[in-house]
Amino acid sequence: MPLSRRALLAAGIAAAYAGRAVAGTTTDLAVSCDVAAGPAVVAAAVAYRQKTGVRIRVFPTQQGLLLPQLERDIQNDIIVTQLTTIDRAEKEGLVEPGQRVGPWRNPLAIATAANASAGVFAVPDASPASDIDGFAILRKLGTTTGRVVGVLNTEAVAWTMVNGGARQGLLHQTEIRADDRLRAVTAVPDDAWPPILYGATVTKLAWRGDPAAFVGFLASPEGQAVLLAAGLENAA
Repeated sequence: MPLSRRALLAAGIAAAYAGRAVAGTTTDLAVSCDVAAGPAVVAAAVAYRQKTGVRIRVFPTQQGLLLPQLERDIQNDIIVTQLTTIDRAEKEGLVEPGQRVGPWRNPLAIATAANASAGVFAVPDASPASDIDGFAILRKLGTTTGRVVGVLNTEAVAWTMVNGGARQGLLHQTEIRADDRLRAVTAVPDDAWPPILYGATVTKLAWRGDPAAFVGFLASPEGQAVLLAAGLENAA
């Protein structure tokens, strides 16, 4: 006997709910983080899977785009981002207040790359895509000799350096640790740029697995050791 349109619609809705229920049993978790924090978060995700079997899918996200994703219900179980962003997320009701862990510091440094253009220094421009103003930092440091080129963000600085476009550049410690072609030569002091501090917290979109367990792992001695090896220092 042919099914009516109403019956077909009801069956479709039931299947959708059933699919969500099955998906809800997955142990996979989605973590969005600032791009510069990405290497450390990925290292922690690998360590956590080895420990628990739970897969953590890490999505490094450009500066300023993380909260709009949450506002549009794009699935993020956990965020690892700067404390100022978490403050805003709490005020907007996107995460539970008081549940964050951290903070961790991502130091800035002048890095060098072998076999790159001598005399060229790459820095991020002041833009919504970057969390630092490279030219302002150089002015504070008094390091303005040679040719300075501005690029989109520190990810672009690293790309420029390893591809021969610049011999030195401003980078986060996590980015330097993630690429053995780069080496830190001078730390950027706090009076040249305020410390970059991250925290981690579960979002109100989380409905699968146990996201709080991964956040707890990040705050544990084992997790802290993984983050430190990848460049994020405990700033508690």
